[in-house]
Amino acid sequence: MRRSALPLLALPALLACPAPSTPSRPDAGPPAPKVAHVVVLGNERGALVERAPALAAQLSTEAGWPDALVLSLGSSFSGAPVSDVFEGAPTAEALKALGVAGLTVSAADLDFGAPTLSRLVAASGATLLLSSVRDRDGALGPASTFALFERQRVKVGVIGVADVGSADGAFDALPLEGALDSTVAMAEQQGAQVVVVLVAGCSTPVANALSRHPAWRVDLVVARACPDTSDGRVGATTVLHLDNAKPGVAHLRAEVGTVRSLSARRLDATTTPEAPALAKLRDGARAKLETKRQEALAFTAAEVPPPDVARLVARALKEATAVDAGLFVTRGVRAPLPAGAVLRGHRLDAVPGSERVVLVDVPGEVLTKLVSHPDAVLELPRKIDPNGSYVLATTAFLYREGIGLEAVDANPVDTHRLLGPLVEGWLEQLGTTPQKPLAMRPRPAR
Repeated sequence: MRRSALPLLALPALLACPAPSTPSRPDAGPPAPKVAHVVVLGNERGALVERAPALAAQLSTEAGWPDALVLSLGSSFSGAPVSDVFEGAPTAEALKALGVAGLTVSAADLDFGAPTLSRLVAASGATLLLSSVRDRDGALGPASTFALFERQRVKVGVIGVADVGSADGAFDALPLEGALDSTVAMAEQQGAQVVVVLVAGCSTPVANALSRHPAWRVDLVVARACPDTSDGRVGATTVLHLDNAKPGVAHLRAEVGTVRSLSARRLDATTTPEAPALAKLRDGARAKLETKRQEALAFTAAEVPPPDVARLVARALKEATAVDAGLFVTRGVRAPLPAGAVLRGHRLDAVPGSERVVLVDVPGEVLTKLVSHPDAVLELPRKIDPNGSYVLATTAFLYREGIGLEAVDANPVDTHRLLGPLVEGWLEQLGTTPQKPLAMRPRPAR
């Protein structure tokens, strides 16, 4: 049977059928602007553990802050006994709990030494940012010169500048202007829409570099408050300062879209109720510290005044490191040691510093001249040959500041020991008792 053919007139009719209509969509308009918040915590001097409960509550309640990029400015781990006694570990916990994504460090943090600092940064979960410091031995691990973070579809580039002006133990300071030039270029190459610079020290060197490079695209610089500086602008860059005496944060609101709008301000710490988890962390650290403070180290027959405490520290530096001489300063002592039992808490009150101990090669002639320094306290060998060479134990801070040792030895030896534990161990090894108290040597004549 022959199949019936489709009528010829039907094909044009089928082709003429209109296509199914689609509902019309209203005009969506321009895309919504992308808005990101950046919050920078200040130079805490080890007090972050104490401040963390209120900061955590503030970060969770301020408009836009729960999704903010949180950064830390420096002295993140050191500066207060609640953190120092445990080599920064409680502060690392607080940084992690606060969700800090990136941080730079100060010279005081470097005093922990590269291996310890590397462990602390890993425990904090943050990215360490060092654009102007090089770890000479590679013990610090993967420190970055620059990091790119994304919040609310906004790419935020962050650069960290540590306050190290010259060689410091295992660390080398790089020329700041050259380091910033290459790092700002890196931020642009990687597509950063907003650039923030964290300065662990004073803003002046960075501000001077910005004034000489108006083409650098840096949106915000946050630095430590220091003499003769104030908030303001350098070209298109906003500069804010955070004062240790007035805890606060720097806040940047960045709107990126058809219009680019940035607003930066400094906010004082609020009286927001504390976050329970961070309050528990702080209270636990306090309790552990109080237990440590009650541990006996030595016994004395009479109160030891501050000048003699400085002499004890100089003696501990010399004998604990088995070198020729020890150097400390009277201004490094804040309280006497009591008569009777000397507890770890007394040591913390008298000599609270957590500086790293370094060894410096000193000519005999210079060692002799140090005796006349108005603030220096030395433990010396019995006889000094002006033409000889001697090894002097002191702190990294004193090496860097005020004594002039950098001109004598540009490469001190890093002992990877902290002053506080060194003094405590030395006192314990003396084996003093109430019946055999600490013997004080006569003060040497100047």
